[in-house]
Amino acid sequence: MVNLTFVDVALVGCAVCLAIFSIRRPYSQSTRLLPPGPPSGWLGSVTLPKTFQWLTYAQWKAIYGDIIYLRVFGNPIMVINSFEVAEELLEKRSSIYSSRPTRTMVVELMGWDWLFSSMPYGQRWRDHRMLFHQHFRPNVISQYHPIILEETHVILRNLLKRPDDFARHIRRTAAAIIMRISYGHEISDQGDIYVTLADEAMQGLAKAGIFGTFLVDYLPLLKYVPSFLPGASFKKEAAKWRKATRAMIDRPFQMVKDCIGEGNAKPSFTSRELESWHQAGGNPAQETLIKNVAGISYAAGADTVGRFFKQSDRALTSEHAQTAQAQKAVDQVLGGKRLPTFNDKDDLTCVTNLVWEALRWNPVLPLGLAHYATEDDEYNGYWIPKGTSVLPNVWAILHDEVSYPDPMIFNPDRFLEANQKKGANRSPQIAFGFGRRICPGRWMALDSVWLAIASILCVYDIQRVLDDNGQPVIPETAYTSALLSRPLPFQCRFVPRSEAAIKLIQDSNLAF
Repeated sequence: MVNLTFVDVALVGCAVCLAIFSIRRPYSQSTRLLPPGPPSGWLGSVTLPKTFQWLTYAQWKAIYGDIIYLRVFGNPIMVINSFEVAEELLEKRSSIYSSRPTRTMVVELMGWDWLFSSMPYGQRWRDHRMLFHQHFRPNVISQYHPIILEETHVILRNLLKRPDDFARHIRRTAAAIIMRISYGHEISDQGDIYVTLADEAMQGLAKAGIFGTFLVDYLPLLKYVPSFLPGASFKKEAAKWRKATRAMIDRPFQMVKDCIGEGNAKPSFTSRELESWHQAGGNPAQETLIKNVAGISYAAGADTVGRFFKQSDRALTSEHAQTAQAQKAVDQVLGGKRLPTFNDKDDLTCVTNLVWEALRWNPVLPLGLAHYATEDDEYNGYWIPKGTSVLPNVWAILHDEVSYPDPMIFNPDRFLEANQKKGANRSPQIAFGFGRRICPGRWMALDSVWLAIASILCVYDIQRVLDDNGQPVIPETAYTSALLSRPLPFQCRFVPRSEAAIKLIQDSNLAF
């Protein structure tokens, strides 16, 4: 039996009373018209879907329109279901909508305060983004192409040795590229402690990442509730995830510092920045900034790019006609005599279109990241109150039937110039975010996935597994419902296309 102290009881009582007051208190006495949305219950709250929220919001579009307004425990939330509204608010009015809502669970309790994608708009966010942008802007990405090329060839050889373990090979490749760039660390084929740390931390973020997944996001005062009380298990989960989060950012950074001290650090973002930092006098705040940005690139590259890559592989497995078409184009350019390089990109637009369509078909962040209105605003006659969390329904926008005809069909040809007239089939870059908060690492992600897909198509046929009757098994189109969505585990076969292809794979390490 747990003995509650007077302080415990007082804290719980205050939290509950203030929470109820905030819920029952009318949000505003204004008579201005709010956007339409589902009716609130007696506590002024709407019950939100617990899984696949983006699908429910897309269905609600038929009832309420392109913007949906709702309140959850006193928190105003607006969902955007169309490109036009997202462009007007999040792009053209980015001065109002570039901040983020308070993320009590993820930022305060789980320790992701260093992740600048969740930081409120301001100087701290600008400092982090500026340093990241210096190393990952489009005109400097080419300096990482040799690393991407080398690690892509590693996955080709790994698929030849252990084709059934393709999911791990994909994960390793995404992590290996960013670990070498960020920390100069080369990942073993047999497993790596830093990849394990990233996996553990990102699993927590995926579960808690969608705003409002945990009640404490809506009622921040609940963070003061003792973890042993009924209903406070979220604090125990947060403490476990916090430990993994801190290990993920601290341990590889310390590894580079130790290597610098020993005189054997390999070139990387962290080593270069730490050397400059030391020469400038060693400001502690700058050291923290370097560590944070290294961790950000590590987290985004190792996990998000891996999910994007796996989604592309899932599409190649199930969509044989499009895969064969892309392979034909690759054969015409390369002639089966060499592996692709980034110099082939202009001639292999079919691969680029395939990558774009994989991104559209099931975006890694189907509900995007929540924006935050820092001022009162008005759109189409509706009032958007200051303090509203704005959720861009990326999945709904990229599956709009007008913008993307037959949206459920995987069709890379939709991005051919002839099929992009009158605003239809526009590039799905919104999968990377909007306005000032668009992902600054998107070009790195696109280049990594592009080369991997082009290289695999060059030397492998991606075939479906066969059932007991010898018939091909079509993979189920099923995905997780977390913040970072990915295909559920599926099976496929990577079969070398010819003896010449096998030789290309085996000789791929000779250039390094």
